[in-house]
Amino acid sequence: MNIGFFIKWNINSLNSSGNVLGDELLATSFVKLLTRKYQDIKAAVYGLNFLPTEKLDVMIYLNDTPPKQELAKHHILYFQNAFQESIDTLHKRLMSYNYDGYIFFSRKLLKIHKDKGGNGVYIPFGVDTSHFYPREIEKKYEFDVCYVGNDIKGNERTMKFLYPARNFNFGLFGNWKMPKYRFYHRDYWKKQPPYKKLFEKISKGKIPQEDVPILYSSASINLNCTIQECVDWDVITLRTYEVLACKGFLISDEVPSAVNELKECMVFTKGNEDLSDKISYYLSNEKERKQLTQNGFEYVQKNASAEVRAVEIYNYIEEVIS
Repeated sequence: MNIGFFIKWNINSLNSSGNVLGDELLATSFVKLLTRKYQDIKAAVYGLNFLPTEKLDVMIYLNDTPPKQELAKHHILYFQNAFQESIDTLHKRLMSYNYDGYIFFSRKLLKIHKDKGGNGVYIPFGVDTSHFYPREIEKKYEFDVCYVGNDIKGNERTMKFLYPARNFNFGLFGNWKMPKYRFYHRDYWKKQPPYKKLFEKISKGKIPQEDVPILYSSASINLNCTIQECVDWDVITLRTYEVLACKGFLISDEVPSAVNELKECMVFTKGNEDLSDKISYYLSNEKERKQLTQNGFEYVQKNASAEVRAVEIYNYIEEVIS
């Protein structure tokens, strides 16, 4: 069986100067694990700059694009992006694409889909434990608190769940540069939230992907800030599992499923002063951090590895094409 994973942008973001695409990372891990586990499978990641030269058996789309009939015999949407539109409007649009199968990263979305007569399955994120695993601590990454990401979570959530870290030894990585046109507006900065200028200044830029697990293992505290739509849809983010897989200590905003399933593995915060207080507390209580990180590591190994998810994807593909 020849399987493709399609993203709607150019691939090879890992080696570019721009942002790393989470879709590409996820697809790459599934390709590696599917081809290793199933001898009858060939698989690759495709994008605008790299298309299959012959028709595949199955194409799995990781974004909200209509299926490209010329690329494969069967088409499955693995919906795992968030959009600023109502859930009903989004679902209606996705249904109109008439995929052969639908995979959702949210039970809430799957329920709406099935209530409206759709077929589908719930497969949450899974972490590639051959890349994300505990590493030796490196001095350059021994921050009190760290965060890897770009300025895409919105002003309110960034101020609430990331900005309080400024008062500690904060390792911030990612693209936090402001548009160049700011230099031509005298009052531009007065209209921006305080984090904008500070984070542009302190950000260390893009971190090599091979160093991300080292950072998660070395920093005393890792932060997670979830986009609002994923909170509304009750999605446990991939970053959550990646940090836990590295035995990293994690403080995150609250997502109902995460609070229910991972309350013994990490710490949740309301943000602002509560986040500052919890950073201070856990920096002073290493024993509690270590117990939570061990719990989180064991949970991911048993329940949230990409290898487990790859099997679930394969089983669903068999169901769709049979």
